[in-house]
Formats: sequence, C-alpha cells, structure tokens
Amino acid sequence: MTREPSVAETIAVKSQENNLLKQDILLGNRFKIIGISLGCIIELGSYIKRFLGYLIFKINAFFQPDRYFSYDEVPLSPEMEETLANICRKTLVLDLDETLIHSCYNDPDTNDSVGCSQVPDRAVPDYMMTVNIEEASSITFQVYKRPHVDEFLDFVSKWYDLVIYTASLEEYASEVVDRLDAGRGILPRRFYRQHCRSSTTILCKDLNLVNEDLCSTFIIDNSPNAYRDFPENAIPIKTYIYDPSDKELAKLLPFLDALRFTKDVRTILGRRTLI
Repeated sequence: MTREPSVAETIAVKSQENNLLKQDILLGNRFKIIGISLGCIIELGSYIKRFLGYLIFKINAFFQPDRYFSYDEVPLSPEMEETLANICRKTLVLDLDETLIHSCYNDPDTNDSVGCSQVPDRAVPDYMMTVNIEEASSITFQVYKRPHVDEFLDFVSKWYDLVIYTASLEEYASEVVDRLDAGRGILPRRFYRQHCRSSTTILCKDLNLVNEDLCSTFIIDNSPNAYRDFPENAIPIKTYIYDPSDKELAKLLPFLDALRFTKDVRTILGRRTLI
C-alpha cells in the first residue's frame, strides 16, 4: 500500500521546486544580461570606429585646408521641404576606380607597373594597402583619392542613399570602400565585378540589381560602357588618374543638390542623350 506523503514532505518538495525555478529564472536573466552587454559592447565599438574616422577627417581638414572646400547649402523653404517630403529618397550609385579614386601597383609576377605610367614620380599616394587576390601573390596598391572626395561623400550622403558599384574584384574594392567610408557608415551597400553583366570584354552594370525603381536611381561613372543599358540614368564624369587640381566632384554638387527634387531623374538626365 502506497504511503501518502506528509504535509511537511509536500511543503519540502514544493520549496525545492520553487528554489529550482528561481535558479532557472536567475540563470536566464544572467544570460540575457550577458547578451545585452555583448550587444552594447559591439555597438560601442562600432560607434568608436565611426567617431575616430570622423575625428581623423576633421584633423586632416584642419591641417590640410588646401585639400578641402566648402559648399554652401541653401536653407530649404517650408514649400521646398514639403516637396522633398512628398518625393521618395533617391539612390545614387557611384563607380569606384577612376571616378572616386585611382590605384596602381607593380605586378608581383612580372614586376610590370600597372596603372602607374600616368602618375608622376613625385606623387605621394593617400595610402598603400596589400591585398591577397584569389590565389595570386599579395599585391600592394598605391591609392590616390580624387580631390574633394571626402567632402563630396559627406554632402551627397545627406541627400541620397549611396551605393558603390564597381567592376573591380571584391577583395580589393571592399577595403578601398571601407577607407572611403572612414567609419561614417554611409557606404553600406556595395556591388562588385561578380554583379556586372559580361559581354565579350565589356562589363556593364545592372542598375535593376540596385533598385527596381529606375525613376529614383542613377549612376555616376567615368566609363560609358558601364551604363550602356541605362543611358537615361547616368551622369558621366571625367576619368581621374592623378590631378591635384581636379574639381569634378565639387562641380557636381549644385546639380546633385537640385536633382533630388525631381520625381523622375530620367526626365533630366535623359536630355543629355538627345544632344
């Protein structure tokens, strides 16, 4: 015959169960706190990276004022603000090489200079970086930033969603874009050579991959072949190799400042194809 547990035994079992439940709750709370703490640490690290990038940019602007410029934005009237609020924010696609920067290197196998022939011997690169590309030997690139590219990105990132679309290999281009972003978080979307269309030796960029809404998407690129399929969504720019006096990016700012107010960029950019 089974003995019924006494009241004292029942209370003891219940007390033990409650203690185990409390321990589970405390353990769960500890894991939650640890998870929250790790998330905070990661977010803090990202913030510190962005802040340091911004600080370096400001220090360079102070000690090298000749490399920087100012663009006076006209304050928007209430009517203009309302117009802009009723228009979707547009996407500006930017090419990388020969548009925002120029890079060159010595081939590690043949020791041939690639892309350096038009760069003066006296020219000092903005930085050098070593990249392992696929199974090839490490390649050290000399990178020359187009004049005013940092300020240009500062301004246009306020007006547009920015996208980098390059025909270069991702291993190389991703590091260049990271340095252009400088921790500001303005260049999160990137497309590389594998995202280009290939036709014989010509690489074309597919803007539909970036945004299916072509009325609000356009590209700035030095190569007409790149936007061959989207001539009404393109702004050509002079090829940049090395020229400290280059002002092409700065000259585009007034036009880009105004273009964001149009409903369909093709109604403006398409006129260039009719000339």
